[in-house]
Amino acid sequence: MSDRDTHRRHSSHPTGAIPSIPSGKKAEALWRAMRQEHGLYTISEAAERLGFGYGPNLRAGRLTGKGRVLAVQRGGTFLYPGFQFDEPGGRTVPAVKDVVRMGRWAGWKDEQVALWFYSPNPSLQGKRPVDVRDDEEKLISTAEKDMGGQPGTGAPQAS
Repeated sequence: MSDRDTHRRHSSHPTGAIPSIPSGKKAEALWRAMRQEHGLYTISEAAERLGFGYGPNLRAGRLTGKGRVLAVQRGGTFLYPGFQFDEPGGRTVPAVKDVVRMGRWAGWKDEQVALWFYSPNPSLQGKRPVDVRDDEEKLISTAEKDMGGQPGTGAPQAS
């Protein structure tokens, strides 16, 4: 599967509402917070920030080759949320990668998973998952509760 196919499959506009994930103006506020706090980067910007060399196609392949990173579509462009990367190490934060996999397994779109990370969560006493991304146990257990631990469960329903 090519990178473009991976992104097409995992990065389209959400088709249903996720419980406790805002939409409309509230969702736009989450996108703004994501951009301000951790950045939303084009493939070239993300590759450059993470220290990947080579030409644009090789950088993109190295970053997205196995579909392990979130790629959200905003304004007709795929952007990569910065919170998923360990910038000094040039890698994806392991717990975030696991949550991305879990969300996709449950049928969530990448945009829905990204918004989940920025939404206050009752299981975290109102903190956002992005704020505990370095606490693997807490992040994974919260994602399991919210996304369901089995394939095809916990997926948002189309309205």
